[in-house]
Amino acid sequence: MNLTQRLWQTGAILLAALAGGCRPPAPSPATASPDPDIPMHFTEVAEQAGIRFTHHNGAHGKKYMPETVGSGVAFVDYDNDGWQDILVMNGTDWPENRTPASRNNTPHLYHNNHHGTFTDVTRASGLGVEIYGMGVAAADFDNDGYPDLYLTALGANRLFRNTLGDPNRRPEQPTFEDVTAKAGLAGVPMPGQKLSWKWSSSAAWLDYDKDGKLDLFVCQYVLWSPQHNKWCGHNGIQGYCPPQTYEPAYCTLYHNDGNGHFRDVSETMGIRGAHRLGKAFGIAVADYNGDGWPDIAVTNDTWANFLFINESGKHFSERGVESGIAYGENGHAKAGMGIDTADWKNDGSFGLVIGNFAEESLSLFENDGQLLFNNQAYDGGLGSPSLHFLTFGLFFFDYDLDGRPDIFTANGHVDDIVNSYNAMVTFRERPLLFHNRGTGRFAEVGEACGLTDKVVGRGAAYADIDNDGDLDIALVDNGGRFRLFRNDGGNRNHWIRFRLEGRRSNRDGIGVLIKVTSAGATQSQYVHSGGSFLSESQREPTFGLGSADTANHVEILWPSGVRDVGGPLPAGRQYLVTEGQGFHEDARYGQQPPR
Repeated sequence: MNLTQRLWQTGAILLAALAGGCRPPAPSPATASPDPDIPMHFTEVAEQAGIRFTHHNGAHGKKYMPETVGSGVAFVDYDNDGWQDILVMNGTDWPENRTPASRNNTPHLYHNNHHGTFTDVTRASGLGVEIYGMGVAAADFDNDGYPDLYLTALGANRLFRNTLGDPNRRPEQPTFEDVTAKAGLAGVPMPGQKLSWKWSSSAAWLDYDKDGKLDLFVCQYVLWSPQHNKWCGHNGIQGYCPPQTYEPAYCTLYHNDGNGHFRDVSETMGIRGAHRLGKAFGIAVADYNGDGWPDIAVTNDTWANFLFINESGKHFSERGVESGIAYGENGHAKAGMGIDTADWKNDGSFGLVIGNFAEESLSLFENDGQLLFNNQAYDGGLGSPSLHFLTFGLFFFDYDLDGRPDIFTANGHVDDIVNSYNAMVTFRERPLLFHNRGTGRFAEVGEACGLTDKVVGRGAAYADIDNDGDLDIALVDNGGRFRLFRNDGGNRNHWIRFRLEGRRSNRDGIGVLIKVTSAGATQSQYVHSGGSFLSESQREPTFGLGSADTANHVEILWPSGVRDVGGPLPAGRQYLVTEGQGFHEDARYGQQPPR
């Protein structure tokens, strides 16, 4: 695409945004909002909600590369009370710069108080451990009904088992117990690289062999240590080094043996081996070729992206190049950061959105269902608005509940001196919000929706924090204060939500495919772990129904092969679907009175 075309597209997108603002555009009758003139708005409420978290990256002038990468955030209902709690990952001080205050630089867990506020329960939870944290993946790995936490880090990773499901639990026992050593999940340094620290980034739970037990995929970034840190900069000013400065690493796949222990099967399953080295940052799991087995898409930073295709749970073949997601349009690898997957065209095929470096733009892949991905970023209206932004966390979600997946991106550069050598790019950047117009095109409406804070955005996730049906946003500002954006405004579109409980399949229902048909349109979502960047969003899928007050038909396809079918189901409710036992209103879910 030439410069004239790009300028024309930029103007068209700006006009569309100004004309529609953050209001839902005039969509098809099947998904029209009852009151399309009432604007949507996101209100930043972290302070008033009682979350006074500031991310600590340990920066003290040496420009250590990990300082500019973390950290992530997770929404997880850890106590099963029906309200989404928040875990925010954190860095810490470097060994040569430790002080007594360093012990306070830990992940922070905030309990949802059900009335718009949160309480810091970090110390009592057992999660007040000092690590140089990166990402978090939450899931019930032992099938006891309570979500557990896997924390990735620079150094040893940590697995915390939720003790609330233990019948022998003592009242004084912390909520989370560190079982990393027993489980074998700390990770090991690369052979022959004793001077390098293991640096894990994103992680995701999946049941790759469909045996009913959740396995774990862990992304590894580059080989780095303080002793390896190199001087990088521009015009004599030191900045953070690019990833090309350091050697790549292998990702890791762990098999859940079912006895609290995991086994590294990376080599036998085709994850580690020839042409598998990378600089992995993000992971998105879905069945991309429609054969019923979960596949794994991985973003790499200045390295070819991976697409691991699951061969009936026995092996993975890497198909990034053949599928079209490995390289950019010019044949060179982009700097892939965050990633997410969705049926964004509501055609039954799961595409991808990938966050890339500044001046590379987002990638938006449509999937033809036969493992051929086509980048629609510019044709879809994402390319020009995102061109000068560096995107880490990002995800698909239906913020206005009109039945079409929209896109949120958390942005911020990695080099704090970038504006000294590139006048078009800044270190701190505002988030972007792309409204899905239902025509294969998106309109950027972030500022019109109140997303104006400029941050060094990293991890980002979504959930319904106030149980009012619409989806809210959490965002980590590297070295800055945590942001919590509550979804406000006059949206009157309808919604429906599902909580899954596996029997033969894993307890969380991870890997379940849900299809909802309403007013003649069918939407599809997977229950999944991972996505975004270093982060975990609410497990229970939310479907926007637009003006329809009923889901006419709902189909639940379990990894075990069991199929649950329901409908019509009234909107505005969360349903519990127990494998093979059908649909029931979820007693765990409670509506919050209107503000």
